[in-house]
Formats: sequence, structure tokens, C-alpha cells
Amino acid sequence: MLGHSRSDSMSDDEDQSVQMEGTHRGKEKAKRKRPPMKKRSAIWNHFTLLEDNPNKCICNYCGKQYQCHSRLDGITNMTRHIKTCESYKTFRAQQSGSQQNLTSEGGEENASNLVLGKGWSQDACRRAVTKMIIMGELPLSFVDNKGFRHFCSVAIPQFVMTSQRTIGRDVMELFLEEKAMLKSLICNNKQRVSLTTDLWTSVQNMSYMVITAHFIDSDWCLNRRIISFSAIEDHRGKSIGKKIVACLQDWGIERLFAITVDNATANDSVVGYVTMQLLSWRNDDALVLAGQYMHVRCCAHILNLIVVSGLGELHASVTVIRNAVKYVRSSSMRLRTFKQCAEQVNCPKGIVVLDCPTRVGPPGPDDWESVERIVKFLKVFYDATLLFSASLSVTSNLCYDTIGLIESSLTALQESTDPWVSSMAYSMREKFDKYWESTGKINKMLIIASILDPRAKMDFAKHIFEIIFCNNSLMVEQMTKAVKDLLNEFYDAYSAFSASSTPSMYSESGLSGSYGGTSSSQRFTTEANLVDVAGGEYDDAFQVSRPFLGYARKVSVQNESRRVVSEVERYLKDPVEDPSNLKLNVLLWWRVNGSRYPILEKITRDVLAVPVSTVASESAFSTGRRIIDEYRSSLTPAMVEALICTENWLQSKLFANPVYNLQEDIKEQIFHMELQEELIRSQASTVEAVSTDIGVMDV
Repeated sequence: MLGHSRSDSMSDDEDQSVQMEGTHRGKEKAKRKRPPMKKRSAIWNHFTLLEDNPNKCICNYCGKQYQCHSRLDGITNMTRHIKTCESYKTFRAQQSGSQQNLTSEGGEENASNLVLGKGWSQDACRRAVTKMIIMGELPLSFVDNKGFRHFCSVAIPQFVMTSQRTIGRDVMELFLEEKAMLKSLICNNKQRVSLTTDLWTSVQNMSYMVITAHFIDSDWCLNRRIISFSAIEDHRGKSIGKKIVACLQDWGIERLFAITVDNATANDSVVGYVTMQLLSWRNDDALVLAGQYMHVRCCAHILNLIVVSGLGELHASVTVIRNAVKYVRSSSMRLRTFKQCAEQVNCPKGIVVLDCPTRVGPPGPDDWESVERIVKFLKVFYDATLLFSASLSVTSNLCYDTIGLIESSLTALQESTDPWVSSMAYSMREKFDKYWESTGKINKMLIIASILDPRAKMDFAKHIFEIIFCNNSLMVEQMTKAVKDLLNEFYDAYSAFSASSTPSMYSESGLSGSYGGTSSSQRFTTEANLVDVAGGEYDDAFQVSRPFLGYARKVSVQNESRRVVSEVERYLKDPVEDPSNLKLNVLLWWRVNGSRYPILEKITRDVLAVPVSTVASESAFSTGRRIIDEYRSSLTPAMVEALICTENWLQSKLFANPVYNLQEDIKEQIFHMELQEELIRSQASTVEAVSTDIGVMDV
């Protein structure tokens, strides 16, 4: 009994404890407030909740208030009101365009500032908001921003702002519309395109692959369009190649000229896979010369490898100057004092960029003189990088000239009396020869591009060969012949493409003219009049070929080969344009004179469209970093592609400076680097450290 009572006593205590715990949890649960549910009914596009009383709302048009408690009132009364609201009817009339608003056309750029009447449309404003979100790289939730909604209510009272979910659907619709228009442009013209591609890993820890198409349209305008920005499972060559082939099929692109990629090992298998797949399409003109010259290595990436190899062993002068920069930037007071001293001596304004820390003494006059020589030398590579990275102007025609300049600079530096400069030049030359050795390893299609520049032609290529081969006439002649033969191979290939796409003037249908006023076809019927002795009937007529028509076919082939040679030779022998005219628009020249060289015109359109760097694709990753950041990492890959591609398509006509993107990216990287340094320094600094720095400055 005693044990039983003790057991009962323990059970009571446990029950009491459980009850108390349940009561405590119930109180905690009661303290939690359930977040308010978002209004999903379409009626809330016409009503706004009052800030001081969330159970009341006001009509956006007439200002009438209604009770809107979710359980007690509902939305029936609001629905009835909107059907009879006169202000809403007026708004709808304005939306249909029956009422026009007076607006000034042109703004500050228009001196006359004409006042015109324009109709207002809800759909047009909604589309403008969608473009603002895309082009401004704003989050989709920006449309829910109270400040933005207040601005719209003042600037455009009749505009009904959409929700975040709706703006997301509008983005996808605009993306599909723009894609359809661009796809029709490429497919209808049967455009042959060149591609650049690159990979990037986002803060979502997802790998993205971008594909950019480059082509020159019928108006001889260079186009650069991002056609894919999609997630990829790995960085293997076959996976990348499959993505490229799938992208070509999705866009209906049947003809490819070149693929520009960096020097990663996987890219060799990428180009090989794409070549194999396109050849299996059984499309005769899918590739040019079976894709032998399709693989173009990124020249900007090669330049970076060359410079890094030369700066592997830092010169002492560079080391001490880096140490000085580290000392100046390690304290805000030192940096401020440095800027004051720079102003006193009228030093050009600039940024003292922080580099790697060292423990070497302050720089002397000899150090500054030595570094000045290095900077002048590296300026050649900097200018070459800007030229290779231009994405809005033709670069392939100037590429070979720049490579020749770099090789000449390295040759001159190898003979320098400064042992460190000479050693640096030899290290760079080894890397240079790995990719561009005496034009033996360079893609000869880039040499063809320089020949198709009317200021250069074959004489310029021969001039470069003489510099490279030190006037070795045998080597110069061999290289000149090889390049000229390649140009003729391109010509033969494009002539065959043209012949297959258009009927020949010497085809059977083309030779249907009369001969002697009696024949009306290529083959004619001759009745042999062989009389059958038995029956006296004629034998069946038999077909023979007229000898003259066989002769005509032979002459047509000879004339075609003569015409091929004559067109190439005529272009090469025609006077070159003034080489000193550095501002000559090569595309405009071919647009005006291309009709004189119909086949060469087609070759030029494809060759000059080839980009010599992957900067056009890499710049998309700068946009990706701004769209997918730490605070916006929940976007789906489909939405990311829609935002990035549509922004590129909408802004394609707004760019003016061909090197603007690269320079802005450099400034942006420096800015973020400085910002990060300031943050780290502010967190690590203390009052004692500041006082110590002041003491050092006084000494």
C-alpha cells in the first residue's frame, strides 16, 4: 500500500509538472503574434489600408472609407463600391487613352521643348516599371517599397501599382517577347554567329554558364547579345559542350563560325565536342572548313599570363614602393597627410592602391626611376588589354597588329642593359611563344581578319612577317603564301555555300534558252528514223546530249575559277585606304564597297564579328553579382537568366564607349577593395593604435 501510494504521489507530481509546463508553453504561444497575411485579392489593387486603423481601408480613386476586418467584414462592400465608383470610371477612361496628358518631348536635350499631347495607359506604365526593375538591377520587391509607392501616388495618381508576384510574371513575359524578336532576327537572316562563353559560381554556390552571340547584321552593325545564362552541373568539357549545342538548337542557330574561350584545358574538349555535333547535323554550311579555325583563345587572358610570368620575381624597387603604399594606407591619418603633401606639389589626383605587405625600407630615387621604366613597359600590355576587351567595336582586324607590337616590345626588352628587365622579358617571351610563337601557333584566321582591313591587306601581313622573321625572305614568302592560300580556301568554301543556296546560272533550268531557234531544253529528242522492215514502225526516240551544252558546262567551271581568283586578286591589288586614318570605320567601308566583292563581303562579315576576348561574357558576371547578392539569393535560375538577358537586350543600344565596361569594372573592384580594407581596419583599430600612429608620424 505504501509503495502504491508513493507511486500515486509521484504520478500526481508529474501530472502537475506537465500541466504547469503546458500552461507555460501556452502563455508563450499566446505571446507570439502571427504575422499578418498578405492581401491576395485583386480588389486590394484599388484600396489601401489606413495606417492608424488596419481594419479600415480607403478607395484609391474617390477616398471613401470602408470597414475591412478579415473575419467580420470581408471584401463584399469594397467590390460593390468599385463597380459604381465614378472616380474609378474616370480612371478607366484615361487608361483607354481617351484622355491625353500634356508632356514635353526631349527634356533638356530638346531646345525647343515642344509640348505634345500623349495618351496615358496603365499597361504602358506597368511595362515601364518592369523595364526599370530590369535595367536598374532592382529587387522585385522594390514595387512594394512605401517610398516608391508614395512617389507614384503623387506623380501618377491614376496608376495602380502591381505586386511583387505580378512584376515577376511581367519580367518573364518581357523576356520571352524580347527573345522571340531577337530569335526571328537571327533565324530569318540565317545569321552565322560567333560565341564567347565563361563560367561563374554565385553566392548561392551554384555554377552559371553564360553564352554570348556576336554577329554583324545586314546593316553592317556589330551585335553582341547574351543568349544564355543558365545553371550548369559541373565544369567538365562535355557538359559545357552540351550546353552550347542545346543553346544553338533552342535559338535555331544553324551556322557557327568561331568560339572564343579562355585557356582552360577543358575548353579544348568543348570545341571538339561542339565541332563533332555540328558536323553530325548534316548541314553543309554549319561550319567553315570543318571548324579547323573555330577555336579562338582569349587574347586578354593570354596577356595576363604573360605579365604574371614576368612579374613572378618582384624587383626590389617594386617591393619597397609596395611597402610605402602599405604604410600610407594602414592609417587614415597617414593617408590624409599623404594627400595633403600631394596637393602641395601639384601631384595628379589618384588612388593609392593597397597591395601585398612587405618589410623593406622606404623607396629612394633609384627605385622610383626603375619602377617608372617598368610602368612604361607595362603600359603596352594595359593598352593591348583595353583593345582586346572592346566589346562594341571590331577587334579581330587589329589583333594581329597588337600581337606584333607586343612581340617587338619583348624583343627590345630582352636586349636591355638592366638585368632584371632583361630577365623579366625572357620570362614573358617564353609564355608568349607558348601561344603566339612567330605566328606558328596563332589562329591564322586572325591574320585573315587583318588582311580584310582595307588599310592593311596583304602588304601589312607581309610587313609583320618581315619583322618577325628578321627579313628572312624564304620564311616571309612561305608565310605569305600560306596565308593567301587560306584566304582562297575561305573563298572556295563561301562560294560553295552561295552556290548551294542560290541556283546556278548554268544549271539545267538556267540553260533553257533557245539554240538556233529550235531547241527549248538542255536535252533534245532525235528521231533516228530506223524503219522496221517488218512493221515499218519507228523505234522509240532516244536521248543524247548536245555537244555544245557539254562545252558550256566546261566553260562555266573555268569562268567560275577565274572569277574566284580575280575577286581575291582584285581586292588585294586595289589601292589600300590611308593607313594613317586610325578612325576609319571598317564596317562602314565594307557596307559601301562590299558589292564589289560579293563573296569576300560574306567572309568579312563573319571574320570581323569574331571577338578576341571573353570580356563580353565575363561582364555578365558583374551584373550577376549585383543581381544575386547576399540579400537576394533566393532567385530561381530561370528568373536570373530572364533578368540578365533582358537587361543586356534592352541596354544594347545605350552603350557608347567600347571600353567603358572594363574601366568601370576596374574602378568598381578598387572601390570594393578599399571598402573592405576600411571595414577591417575600423574593426581592428583601437585608441592605443591611433595614438601610436600619431607618434610615428611626429617622428
